[in-house]
Amino acid sequence: MIKLQERLPDSVTVRGKRYRLKPDFRNVLMMMETMDNPEIIPEARTYQALRHVVKHVPKDDTLCSEIMAEVRKTLFPEAKKENGGKKLTSFVQDADLIRGAFRQVYRIDLFRDQVHWVEFSCLLSCLPEGNRYSDIIGIRARPLPEPTRYNRKEREALMKAKAECRLELSEKEITQGVQDSLSGIAHFLMSIGERK
Repeated sequence: MIKLQERLPDSVTVRGKRYRLKPDFRNVLMMMETMDNPEIIPEARTYQALRHVVKHVPKDDTLCSEIMAEVRKTLFPEAKKENGGKKLTSFVQDADLIRGAFRQVYRIDLFRDQVHWVEFSCLLSCLPEGNRYSDIIGIRARPLPEPTRYNRKEREALMKAKAECRLELSEKEITQGVQDSLSGIAHFLMSIGERK
């Protein structure tokens, strides 16, 4: 969290050297996209990603890793999973909704205006109800109530709304979900074995 009296970060310091940032939200989104790109070999991924957000990137792999760690601490000071680990938004799938919400609520044109990533993140997380993006996030986050004999129609309506608003998962997210499920099953079976 950045205190009210602090300026938005515009550099990181690694090994006593200052590296100037290009912190516009578009650059940070391109950095994240590059880090998730399986077509770029892992050895080159960090360097390529840093080129989006750091003005002069060194060619040293170890130094690049250290700079990336500082960039993440600086630009993502409170990196946490939303809604108990469940992903609620996609900067690709929800792009038009986010643009519309920023225009409607803040009068910021994300097609033209420069917005620092930290400011963008803060404004995105503080969008009030009453715009389509917030409504959809609310539907995705809303838990399905336990079935009773009185709430069948409510559950059906919410399931339909969730299906219409659902996020399309990337291959990486699907693979991670399967791995997490298998890991959970393994832990469960091991705990049963330990009890016996």
